[in-house]
Amino acid sequence: MKKILMLASEASHFRNFHIPYIKYLRHKGDKVFTASNGSFDMDGVTHFYVPFKKSMASPGNVITIFKLAGLIRKEKFDIVYTNSTLAGFMGRMAVIISRLKTVKAFHICHGYLFNDDGGKKAKTYLFFEKLVRKRTDLLIVMNKDDLEIAEKYSLGKQISFIKGMGMDTKKFPPADEEKISDMRKSLGADENTLLFLCAAEFSPRKNQYTIIKALSLLKRSDCKVIFAGDGELFEECRALAVQLGVDDRTVFLGHFRDMNLLYRSCDCLISAGRFEGLPFNVMEALYCGENVILSNVKGNKDLAVSANDIGTALGEAAAAVLFPYGGFEQLSKLMETAKKPSTSVCRLSEKYFLENALTENIELFHMND
Repeated sequence: MKKILMLASEASHFRNFHIPYIKYLRHKGDKVFTASNGSFDMDGVTHFYVPFKKSMASPGNVITIFKLAGLIRKEKFDIVYTNSTLAGFMGRMAVIISRLKTVKAFHICHGYLFNDDGGKKAKTYLFFEKLVRKRTDLLIVMNKDDLEIAEKYSLGKQISFIKGMGMDTKKFPPADEEKISDMRKSLGADENTLLFLCAAEFSPRKNQYTIIKALSLLKRSDCKVIFAGDGELFEECRALAVQLGVDDRTVFLGHFRDMNLLYRSCDCLISAGRFEGLPFNVMEALYCGENVILSNVKGNKDLAVSANDIGTALGEAAAAVLFPYGGFEQLSKLMETAKKPSTSVCRLSEKYFLENALTENIELFHMND
């Protein structure tokens, strides 16, 4: 029996990505602890509240690192799994400070928040990653760009590439046509309306501004953009839609529960983000039969190539097209020529399905040791 600590900045991270892995560890007889902002309740799991601050250099985070180090010494964990940039750095730094040589530090990178362009941001993030690389026993990355960065700077003793944490396809069953029709009507769309969907938190990194600006340049009037999600920039984006005169062609749903029905009711997902790991919203849209228009950034690129490979094998047109990050004029042109998918066939490779990724990842994460 092993004692394992899983660390993430937010408790939602465990709910979104780790429940199948925690269930596996519990079934195997390991004792699992979690630590994050917010609460996380799961049978047999002990959760610690950790007040992570958003700024890496915040004095509060320094105190938290020492508290985590004390927790690691006290519990004598066998493995510490860290996730996300902030918790990833703090958790590995806590392992260093704990001086507990028996604990292994495994970091799962869900997308580096920088490009290897030599800029100030890249140098800052690389500085922190280099501080903990010698104590990173295993580094997991999930897109080819991050793999290149990790290998170039030797950011872990062992570096492994995975196909994401796995998408749970059981959450996205086929939807009733009548329910789809009712959903489209509730969004103000008839059968001829082209519905674009942006499913993401409203934040600078997800960059909904670009989509709204692109919509303002569209000459076609047979489309709407549906925004699902909330966040710090929700009201600003809604105000921008009014300012640019496209509020009649946008719907801001806020947090939306039945994403399966929404994916299957819309025609084309738009992801305009700046950095991605291996984005679930893109995988979910492709699985549900949507076309996708994606910013040409890491993570998005991997899924675009895979989706179009499948489309070619099926003899269909490309399901995924790319535009330069921030390029609202280029995005507008792609939206201008966008069409409804010819069929609702799944365009997501089975290698990304949970049942396949889970088996492979359990071995790579050393969960079955």
